[in-house]
Amino acid sequence: MADRFALLALAALSITPGPAFAIEDSYLPADKIPYVAEVPDQPHRLGPLWGERAKGPAGTLLKVPGNWRAPVHAHTADYRAVVIQGLWAHWQMDGGEATKVELPPGSYWTQKADEMHQDACLSDTECVILLINDTPYTTYMAK
Repeated sequence: MADRFALLALAALSITPGPAFAIEDSYLPADKIPYVAEVPDQPHRLGPLWGERAKGPAGTLLKVPGNWRAPVHAHTADYRAVVIQGLWAHWQMDGGEATKVELPPGSYWTQKADEMHQDACLSDTECVILLINDTPYTTYMAK
């Protein structure tokens, strides 16, 4: 019986989550988001919501003009994304454009680090995407 109790205690300790960090109330009205250019010669803009994506966990809004196609690129971290506005498309370079998936508002996708891929805003209106990363994240272009 004591062995069973010790085993149960050990199991409970191993699944108990680590210390949670407190979140503070914060507000950032849409018209106050400080959008900046990620690449000087590209039209897309990044608006930080929380964290610093180059340093660790972060949430960032990506805004691109309608009918815009990103160059082939990859990122140094995995990310998750949600389409907020516009019609977005995403595809891996391994499968080519034939693997393109069209993603209307509310759609979700994930992207693994260091996989070359391409994106496009298919709508005539601006696309807005929420990007979420857990580890430091930068973008680099295909060579």
